[in-house]
Amino acid sequence: MGKGERRTIVLEILDNKGSIDIDELDEHIMLMAAVRTHFDLEWTESVAAFDARSGHRILGFTSTLAYLKKRGRMSGGHAKTWIAMARAARKFRATFLSWKHNQISTDQAQLLFQASDQMPAKYPDAEPVLLEIVGDSYDETRKVLDYWRATADKPGVLIDEQTQMERRRLEVSRKANGTVEGEFSLTQTAGESFMTAIDALMPPPTENDDRTPSQRRADALEDLSRGFLESTETPEIGGEKPHLNIHVDVDALEASPGGLHETESGAVLTVSTIRQLACDSSVSRIVWNTEPEIIDVGRKTRIIPAATRRALIARDRHCIMSGCGRSPRWCDAHHIKHWADGGTTDLDNLCLLCRYHHTLVHQDETVTLELLEHLDLVGQGRPI
Repeated sequence: MGKGERRTIVLEILDNKGSIDIDELDEHIMLMAAVRTHFDLEWTESVAAFDARSGHRILGFTSTLAYLKKRGRMSGGHAKTWIAMARAARKFRATFLSWKHNQISTDQAQLLFQASDQMPAKYPDAEPVLLEIVGDSYDETRKVLDYWRATADKPGVLIDEQTQMERRRLEVSRKANGTVEGEFSLTQTAGESFMTAIDALMPPPTENDDRTPSQRRADALEDLSRGFLESTETPEIGGEKPHLNIHVDVDALEASPGGLHETESGAVLTVSTIRQLACDSSVSRIVWNTEPEIIDVGRKTRIIPAATRRALIARDRHCIMSGCGRSPRWCDAHHIKHWADGGTTDLDNLCLLCRYHHTLVHQDETVTLELLEHLDLVGQGRPI
């Protein structure tokens, strides 16, 4: 097959990708993967020969890196990766030939060449054994090399761990609109703990869940934070367990314009968010006079009594939105008719909603209607 003919087939597949048979498309993708590997091999050998003969000097460039960045229109990082591959391919021929004869993939070869660069004195002796046990996948190869390095380069591994400790960080800042943004870098063990916790709070998305993976992770982080604050084992600060304090007046609770609705740190929240948080929270009444001076502070009371919440969990078992099934631990008790509007705090006026759906119910009237229709459908007989 000539180059022109191959190009025609590629264009036909691109133009008809919606109607082409999947088996044929799979065969084409695998063919292109083989072609791509072939070109990667040719490219690596060519760059290796060019670099060995200092071709950049003949063409007036300061280095092979400068040549690839200019002539190949490549980023510096990409060019460095391929130069390292090319130099390792010339030095460690057994690894290159395993790649050339399709015994390992391009990505596996790259991992092995990186290992040879990290431990050039020990790689030659280990090369034959490593090529025998690298496995069939990228992940297997990475794990084999991690084990080998942990055994063969204990000082280097220790330095890596110390570097991770020195570079660990968490940067957070509150923006003008109240959102919080940040960056972090965790050690390997801390990262595994974090990812395990986030994964545990991210069950598979339901059919109606249109959140992106990034949004689902953000919601999981919120659940993790609120779960900690609500834990009975949370240490007390100033005689109280740490919690989110909201300052709100009656007007805001009744969804009337004006009024106070902000966090203790001064971040202004929307009325819908205030009403959502007030659905299942503790309330302290503070009465001011016209000065203003505080003239009365009522005892903090829980909106949903513990016994009522236990009964609610026994009845609903999980978030009641269609297809959700989120555990009660990560659910709020939602007042179908808000208590600030005269709704009662009893089982007929309560339901379990995960925090994602609880937010939607308070923000989106169509979701509220969906909830009400669902409650009628299951025959709970709750007043609206």
